[in-house]
Amino acid sequence: MNSLTKNDKTHRGMAGNIMQMAFLICMLLLLHPSDALSQSGRRHVNTGSNIMVEAKAGYGFLIPHRLEMEIFNSHFPSFEISISKQTFGGSRWEYMYAYPIIGLAYWYSNLGTSPYLGDAHAIYPYINFPITPPKSVRLYFRAGIGLGYLTKRFDRLDNYKNTAIGSHLNAAVSASLELRARIVNRLYFTGSIALTHFSNGSMKTPNYGINIPSIYAGVAYKLSKENAYTRSKLLPELYPYEFDGKKWFQVQFGAGLGYKNTDAEAGGSYMVYAMYANILKQVSFKSRLGFGLDVSYDGTDRMILETSSGEKLDSFIPIVKTGGNLAWELMISRVSFVLNIGGYFSGQYKTEGGIYEKFAIRYYFNQSIYTSITLKAHYARADYITFGLGYNLNIKYY
Repeated sequence: MNSLTKNDKTHRGMAGNIMQMAFLICMLLLLHPSDALSQSGRRHVNTGSNIMVEAKAGYGFLIPHRLEMEIFNSHFPSFEISISKQTFGGSRWEYMYAYPIIGLAYWYSNLGTSPYLGDAHAIYPYINFPITPPKSVRLYFRAGIGLGYLTKRFDRLDNYKNTAIGSHLNAAVSASLELRARIVNRLYFTGSIALTHFSNGSMKTPNYGINIPSIYAGVAYKLSKENAYTRSKLLPELYPYEFDGKKWFQVQFGAGLGYKNTDAEAGGSYMVYAMYANILKQVSFKSRLGFGLDVSYDGTDRMILETSSGEKLDSFIPIVKTGGNLAWELMISRVSFVLNIGGYFSGQYKTEGGIYEKFAIRYYFNQSIYTSITLKAHYARADYITFGLGYNLNIKYY
């Protein structure tokens, strides 16, 4: 019992450290994309801070996407406060995305006062992308990712009915469709339909995840006079990492590692290793499209095969999975979001199915080297998270 307790504490500590690292990277990626272009010589003068404070209240429910989660099927309120900034075109990416709003939000809900789930807290940076033209009423799409904390988690003895989450610290993801209407001068009404998601990426099982659709209403107040450049439509000069009109493509190589937890009979935490290569073509100012190849090793596959067969494997080769995929990369200055959808070529153990998805957030240190956080899933169910480095080789063929 003591060894189990010690291992459990070790796993929780590892998960906590990784989640905190992921949160810090996400803060860097989403709150400082314009700083990444500070090497450029020309910057607009910031004649106004464009800082806003926002508060909103919502009402939603938890989706019982598993039979065991029916006991959590209740309706409950949630609340959010945030500080945000209206971009004004100081960097080219701001113009390209129609002057989005960037901010940092704190979110809270009692999750229906569930004795098994407890309360939920989240803090995350976000970007609010305009969809419609700038008028007194405007539609936005908002996306954010950060750190979530649940006051109660699964415990085999004390909280065995909480089959949703096995850890206190989790990734928190928010996506919403938001309407903003100017009431007077610097005061705005906001209304939105949102989905909030908590998951630890299988770092600690169980990890069915928590999905909360909600509707919100609130107000936003701009603390100072609007920056004049918000209304400017001048196109700034070209910067690195963005489309320059030439014919070229990228060959990307990368590797990452992570770990995942399993609740199988011989459960525990196991390392995951992944390598990949992508070939992408610039198809617009914002995105690249192409295909990729993956090679991965999941330690839980070996454990399950050895447990089911009753004998040790002589080689790791049967465990290695190879796959091919379609790849799409969306670029925002030095930050990019990468989506891969593909299927496996080989691998002896594929109980999750032959189709997989990958979603990655990258930060480019320069035109060649980047770091990334990648979530791998099967049929939209999270499998594991890896942290890695990559190299981007630009090849011009014009």
